Amino acid sequence: MTPGLDGCLPRLRETGLFRRVLFAAAGEVNRLYPAAREEAVAEAFQNILPLLRGALSDELDEYDQVYFANFDLFTRLLAYWYYTRPCEFIGYEDGFSSYVIDFLREDRAAVNRHPDGRKIQDKVSRILLYEPRLAMRGDRLPNVPLPKISRDDPALREVLNYIFDYHPPEQEAGFLFLEQSFRAEGIAANDIALMQECRDAVAPGRFLVKPHPRNPENLPCRLGLTRPYRSSAPWELTLLNEDTENITLLTVCSNAALTGRIVFGLDIATVMLYRLFEGKVLWKEDDVLRRYLRRFRQEFAGSRYYVPETLYQLRSLLHYLDGAGPAPAAGDGKGGGTPCGQL
Repeated sequence: MTPGLDGCLPRLRETGLFRRVLFAAAGEVNRLYPAAREEAVAEAFQNILPLLRGALSDELDEYDQVYFANFDLFTRLLAYWYYTRPCEFIGYEDGFSSYVIDFLREDRAAVNRHPDGRKIQDKVSRILLYEPRLAMRGDRLPNVPLPKISRDDPALREVLNYIFDYHPPEQEAGFLFLEQSFRAEGIAANDIALMQECRDAVAPGRFLVKPHPRNPENLPCRLGLTRPYRSSAPWELTLLNEDTENITLLTVCSNAALTGRIVFGLDIATVMLYRLFEGKVLWKEDDVLRRYLRRFRQEFAGSRYYVPETLYQLRSLLHYLDGAGPAPAAGDGKGGGTPCGQL
């Protein structure tokens, strides 16, 4: 779970949007009982009642529907708890994993082979996605479209800003690198080297890294690659509130860089670095992720979406976007031109 969300609970309760608001220490449960370890999964289901009571801030109630973002162990415990009751489980979009990972496949994790861990398969009715046609998980669950979020809805903006105590970013950046949770997930990555390449290619003071909240430390800042990013607000709130016309997003393949297009219909200048990434973003679904990125590029990229294939192309592109170099060769933003070749 993203750190700091418990601080939003008092304001969420004050809005009166929900009859009851509970807090769950789901991350702690998932850490103590890894879904990949058979003995840990078995122990969790043997102790489900004390686990749920220890993790939740209050007793569970009877519900018609449970909406969830992750097929983690905590959600599996809830599905087991409500298995014999008429309670529908509905998944909703949580980054590119919602489009590319079949979390129910037996060979993916031990929890999928446990008789109680598998029961979530019988409870899930559908997955809510902003762009269902991008889905390629292979789990045969129905994909249902979520309505797009309008930036012209002041009431929605006001309530979300209040719940998350939103304040505009204190600093501006022409180039914002969206870090991913590689270090939190133990994935060997060259993203730090790519950050340095980007920083060195643009004018001083124009580069900033938005750290991923699940990483154990702000390593780019500690290494001197960036000044501190002084906002803890969800990225979607920045997109909802701020003008993005003069910003360029940089990332290996964070779905947050695609959110502007998928959720809000914005054409933000975006540089995707996955062709320069060394290693696997996903241990078991890396090829599926590449197909997802290819399909996104074909259907949603727009005119300011770039996928450099070499460091030279990256440097040339950033010089151009920073106003310090000649325009790159013509391309339609969906591939086929320098500096952005096909996926």
